[in-house]
Amino acid sequence: MAMTAAGAAAGALDPAGLGWLGWTAAGLGLVVALYGLARRAQRRSFSRTLESLRALPPGAFEERVAAWLRRGRWEVEVVGGPGDGGVDLLARKGSSVAAVQCKRLAGDAAVSAGVVRELYGAAVAARATLAVLVTTGRVSPAARQWAAERDGEPRLVLIDGEAAAAAARTGRLRL
Repeated sequence: MAMTAAGAAAGALDPAGLGWLGWTAAGLGLVVALYGLARRAQRRSFSRTLESLRALPPGAFEERVAAWLRRGRWEVEVVGGPGDGGVDLLARKGSSVAAVQCKRLAGDAAVSAGVVRELYGAAVAARATLAVLVTTGRVSPAARQWAAERDGEPRLVLIDGEAAAAAARTGRLRL
């Protein structure tokens, strides 16, 4: 932008008869600025797709989910890592406590019923009111069936790849 401003000033004032050079510099500066804006918009657009979520390292995916929750006014603690016991994030909002498991999966991979059972047990142990699974893949029919048979607390929320992509577009995860 500085180049654009300096070039426009030089072109308008025309010192030493070189006004054409100032206007050329101003035009070049404008082209560079517009290119930068377009690249930024393209990166922001890609970061809101399912493919971009799948491309993240597991820890970065957990941080992205935590950011979505924080935008919804949840207080989030990242507890994941090796041996996390099935919970990557603990989120609190009022009297609600959410135990969140993040599964970044490639392509058409599905989360099994065993993963959902492990999350549910970890949520009970954490005295959570919600057990939330967020995946970039699918939730297997067996996992959905097992979750549907649960009644009471903690309430199970299963967020598959399509719903995760919607959260990426809006920047919020609604529980």
